[in-house]
Amino acid sequence: MRLPSQITAVQFAGHSALQLTTRHGKTVMALQGAHVLSWLPAGQRDVFWLSPACLPEPAAIRGGVPVCWPWFAKQGQASTAMQHGPVRNLPWQISALHRCSDDEISLTLQPILPPENLLAAAGIPAGLHVSLCITLGQTLSQTLQTHNHGSAPFELSQALHSYYAVSHAQRVAIEGLQGLTYTDRLRDLTQDVQRSPFALDHACDRTYAHPLDVTAQRNHRYTLVDAAWQRRIVIDVEGSRSVVVWNPGQETARNIVDVPDDKWPDFMCIEATNAGPDVINLQPGESHALSQHLRTELAC
Repeated sequence: MRLPSQITAVQFAGHSALQLTTRHGKTVMALQGAHVLSWLPAGQRDVFWLSPACLPEPAAIRGGVPVCWPWFAKQGQASTAMQHGPVRNLPWQISALHRCSDDEISLTLQPILPPENLLAAAGIPAGLHVSLCITLGQTLSQTLQTHNHGSAPFELSQALHSYYAVSHAQRVAIEGLQGLTYTDRLRDLTQDVQRSPFALDHACDRTYAHPLDVTAQRNHRYTLVDAAWQRRIVIDVEGSRSVVVWNPGQETARNIVDVPDDKWPDFMCIEATNAGPDVINLQPGESHALSQHLRTELAC
């Protein structure tokens, strides 16, 4: 496919990538994993954090927005399953170009999948297809679309595992979580309720759940408030009743090879998910879309 001038092939932090540019800013997406590495709204600092210690490909990229599919962590999978699924380690390619102008770019990518016998060995059944649509304009939008063209149902969990750059993880707040029930993997999955506005005081790995009854909506808003940088990142999520909030903290970061010991305060993960109790039972012939729409608000 011949690329328009607003989409250029670049090398970014050691990764082969595509840079999308409009008058509103630019974003860079690695071809491995369809992984957004950077989003620079015009005149602003980067919205995402990317580890300076990323491992060489095909290792998963730390930071930006990893695509976790068709399972989150190892939910519902054997202990030998690949963490967060295999597609973040695969090459992706453009499958469709929807709009391209100085105002907005929209395109869809699909993973270049191995033969079906290798897919089955990796835990992905035949007929399960995924694509990622990304739109860059005044906002940045991503939609992870799954189709089950197979003959059996599939229990789908997934995430857009966003690492937001912050002034300091313990000095930011997250709006939109108050009143939600959560479990924390670092606290033996003890269930609790977020009774006050979220602020990080120690490492956390929490899955927050909205009500799962059939009348509950799947559209929700979370806002990352960074007073020191005078920035609010507004995260509108569709197709989800759960959200994961993660920061490894000082002690855990020492055990993560691609997070330098002193860099854990530089990011906060707020992940649009179908995770925890929010699993999608995808029947044959059905599809599901998980989307996040991001915009920034600057405080004077």
